Amino acid sequence: MTDNETNTGTNTVARHSHRIIPALLVVGVGVIFLCGNLGVQFPFLNWANWWAWFILLGAVWPLSEAWERYRTVGTVDGAVAHSLLNALAIVMVAVIFILDLSWGTWWPLFVIYGGVCMLVREPRRRDRNEVR
Repeated sequence: MTDNETNTGTNTVARHSHRIIPALLVVGVGVIFLCGNLGVQFPFLNWANWWAWFILLGAVWPLSEAWERYRTVGTVDGAVAHSLLNALAIVMVAVIFILDLSWGTWWPLFVIYGGVCMLVREPRRRDRNEVR
């Protein structure tokens, strides 16, 4: 197999992997709507807070950063962990709104989050750029 054939195969896999997440999201949305039409109720589908689902879109960027960094270095390092933690914070806010939970009850999650962030060391800017 030539280098050109190997690169073409790698590019094809990369192109398809970028389509998997959006495709699965569309399938998931369709399944949720179908279940709703069939009378299956999900407690997380509180349509009074439909706008809170858009907060989850903010988690896409840090998740994609985590994935790209993981693919680059081949392991979960501080930068990957920080990106995942950023996405987690966004998801926590969205879930509190979606499930109409009490901020007065759940605010300690953000204190815990802060402590976990302090434990995860992100490499200095110079170190991060050298790996790329």
